[in-house]
Amino acid sequence: MNQDVTVVIPILNESHSLSALLAGLKAQTLRPKELIIVDAGSTDGSAALVESWWRREQWEGAECRVLSVPGALPGAGRNAGVREARHEWIAFIDGGIAPQSDWLEQLWGHATRRQSPAVFGVCQFLADGVFARALCALSHGQGSMHSAVPASLFHRRVFDAVGLFPEQLRSAEDLAWSQRVVNHFGAREICKDAVVRYTHFPLTWRSASRKWRLSEYCSVLAGVRSRQHLLYLAGLPLLYGLLFSGTMVGVGLFWGYLLVRGGCDPVRRSRERPWWGRRPEALIVALGLAPVLDLAKFFGIVHGLVVRMFGISQGSRPVPVKSRSGG
Repeated sequence: MNQDVTVVIPILNESHSLSALLAGLKAQTLRPKELIIVDAGSTDGSAALVESWWRREQWEGAECRVLSVPGALPGAGRNAGVREARHEWIAFIDGGIAPQSDWLEQLWGHATRRQSPAVFGVCQFLADGVFARALCALSHGQGSMHSAVPASLFHRRVFDAVGLFPEQLRSAEDLAWSQRVVNHFGAREICKDAVVRYTHFPLTWRSASRKWRLSEYCSVLAGVRSRQHLLYLAGLPLLYGLLFSGTMVGVGLFWGYLLVRGGCDPVRRSRERPWWGRRPEALIVALGLAPVLDLAKFFGIVHGLVVRMFGISQGSRPVPVKSRSGG
């Protein structure tokens, strides 16, 4: 059964994860009538993979289009999909995410029952491997579930009321936009049965550090997570000051921070018990990775504040939209 819903998917070099996402969309118990994949300029054949998949797997009464929007950041990609959508209801999902088979049906049923124009689904965070498990547990929590825009369904009047996504942010644009939705419509309407899964975490220390620094930098520019930023700005210099104070008390407090942040916090955040599964060595990795991530976040926050304080422009560029395929 098809429903009058458009699913918008911004992508950039997602050929490694698209197969699971596309298979999940085909397996939906309630299929959308339109898929819009917004390609920001992939060089790994992602767009061709989508087109080939649709030629093989297309379902009756639906269409799939690939929009080419070179250079589009996630917000601009979603906005392009919203503008091109043929239906009043628009759902979002991202590359690297795979939906459960009843994801869209659960969202649609919740929106219909509650007469809500904005229904947030939930994303479950899971990782395999030593490093990825440690990273997942330290950040979101292994097996944890959080409401997220790229798991959700919105009526077009939501965009009419609060506007489109910020287009000049590489991340946190969804947090800023969803905060506007909450400010206008009230508390989030969350459907906990509409589940998608994210499993594609960075696999190296360098890539993880870069991602966390960029995430906090963009969060500052987006004006979200301000309280957390204040905590990092005040607390992290103090902790490192204690470490280099040369006193036993200072060193002891710093080691206490490492044990809490790298040992206790992953347990608190994670739903899976034990979060490390059959890889206990992930415990050691988490202890070392925790201060690396926190320092990356700290420098991202500082960078963002400098940009905001001195009004440094992030630039703006047009992103022409070109439709590559239809069906």
